[in-house]
Amino acid sequence: MKQPDKSDVEPRLFFTEPWDPIVTRRGDPLGLRALSDEFADVVAPGLSNRIRDGRWVTILAWSLLRSHQVFRAMGEQSVDSREQQRQRYAWLQPLELMWVARTLKSGVDLRGRSLAGQRAVKRWLDHRGHGTRFGMSAEQSRAYRQTGMYGGFRLGFRRWPGLTRAGDGWTPDDATFRLARWLDKNMGSTRPEWSCDAESETPRRVSLSKGSEDKWWIKHWPEFFKMGRGADVRTLPRPRDEFCRLPEASLLKPVLFFESDKDGSRRLKVALKSGKCTGGTHLDLCKHLSSEFSDDPVFHALPHFSRLADAGVEAMAFIAAMISNGPTMGLTSIANNPAAPRVCKELYAAARVWEKTKRPPLRHIDTADRLSEAIRSPKPTECLTALLHHHETHGGGLRWFVLRGKPCAVEPRTPPRRVSSRYRFRLWPLCRLAVQCGVLTKMPSALLSSREMDEDTQEDSDE
Repeated sequence: MKQPDKSDVEPRLFFTEPWDPIVTRRGDPLGLRALSDEFADVVAPGLSNRIRDGRWVTILAWSLLRSHQVFRAMGEQSVDSREQQRQRYAWLQPLELMWVARTLKSGVDLRGRSLAGQRAVKRWLDHRGHGTRFGMSAEQSRAYRQTGMYGGFRLGFRRWPGLTRAGDGWTPDDATFRLARWLDKNMGSTRPEWSCDAESETPRRVSLSKGSEDKWWIKHWPEFFKMGRGADVRTLPRPRDEFCRLPEASLLKPVLFFESDKDGSRRLKVALKSGKCTGGTHLDLCKHLSSEFSDDPVFHALPHFSRLADAGVEAMAFIAAMISNGPTMGLTSIANNPAAPRVCKELYAAARVWEKTKRPPLRHIDTADRLSEAIRSPKPTECLTALLHHHETHGGGLRWFVLRGKPCAVEPRTPPRRVSSRYRFRLWPLCRLAVQCGVLTKMPSALLSSREMDEDTQEDSDE
């Protein structure tokens, strides 16, 4: 019998679409991100760091309902397949970006407002709205489904009670209708011309605009640039440093802090306990929660993990500051800096405390064990050498720097422009939302520093 040709039996790979390189971030220098996320899933389940402004829940509920009206007017009913979901999102995306444009055009102070895609939209506005996709390339527009505002909040729209039917993330449910109607009323004459309630009133011939959804929305919502009295406070995304009860708080609270929902109940309890913390640091808050939830092994380990992770990042930040003015620097010179003993002493002490901590039942607990086992001495040269080896071997994302040569020198790779890579547990977004919903009257003092605002949130990708 004729032997088969070797090329016919060996596996082969076929590239059927353009390959896009994966963007690697530099925000996990110690390889602890997965474990930090596990802690966060216990402390603030059903949230992400991108869900930090309750007003965007309201805006996206309105956008979801309005785009659902048009999707249904096309004769579409199902969102079961990936292609149907893609078509469904094609009607939602322009509304997200029009709200970004509406905010940019409003004249309000934009600092600290979550506006994913704003750089592209600014270019589009500078060209007086000419062009397609709101200033984005085709690739950026495709990526916006993940990086945009709905991509950031989709977790909530799938898991929070009453927002979408059966948690499908697409079909508006009762809570979404209530929020959409509230915003529609507060938009006044600047809203689209047809009712927020009736699908039958949606403009016809929608199917003829398939593939040009952005142009269709600009034509049928011509007043989206206009702002009535009180439009900022009652319709626009809120600044990051604003900690006030929202006008729609009574509608948001049952969604975010619903006591009959397991995750909502946990968020409510943690927010209320956090509000009673009198300490002024993130570690103080972790210790407070550990005491308040003393029967939970995850909360028991929370402050010890936080201390270890912060000490490690503090040492990384110290090295980054030392080499910021040159291409390389000898490790001995870094270790001889007067600040080095303090930094290394704290990292060593945090590692020894972690070794004595009872392990919580978390999948990635070994990542913290590896770090603590690596730090065996408080002496700066030995401590920093061990930390750099751990960073190069176990760090996630891009490497900040590496050890090279003899005598050892620290060679920078991609050190961060500012250190915002500490490991946090969504406490800032949780408590900020609790204030906006009226659960708390003010933010815990431990979360008011600019460091906590920067480090417990991650800015949305604009492009």
